[in-house]
Amino acid sequence: MATERKQSTIIRNVADVEQERGVCGFRRKLVTGEDTPVAYVSHLIIDNSREHYHKIMTEYYYVIRGEGEIFLDGESHPIKTGDIVVIPPLVRHTSKGDLEVLIFGSPALEAEDIYFDD
Repeated sequence: MATERKQSTIIRNVADVEQERGVCGFRRKLVTGEDTPVAYVSHLIIDNSREHYHKIMTEYYYVIRGEGEIFLDGESHPIKTGDIVVIPPLVRHTSKGDLEVLIFGSPALEAEDIYFDD
């Protein structure tokens, strides 16, 4: 009988994670691919977001605070506190506005699965 590896429990506070500049703004990586291959989670303050896409990963943007726009394949959609946006693979996306979001990506390929058209 094969034994399964038990995944580690993670308890992490956003204030304890160093903020860094990412493609979409200032983020704090709460759960990474080093923690689990299943998903990553980032807390993000949108700032000068750059349009990009993923070939494998699906992303889920949950708006914690604020309002603005998300652009999906060039089409603008207003978003605000409480909204969730599901972004399938190959959908080009970027956002702007005064937005604080929680991003879930599955599988956890935040560094390897990011592409730009320019």
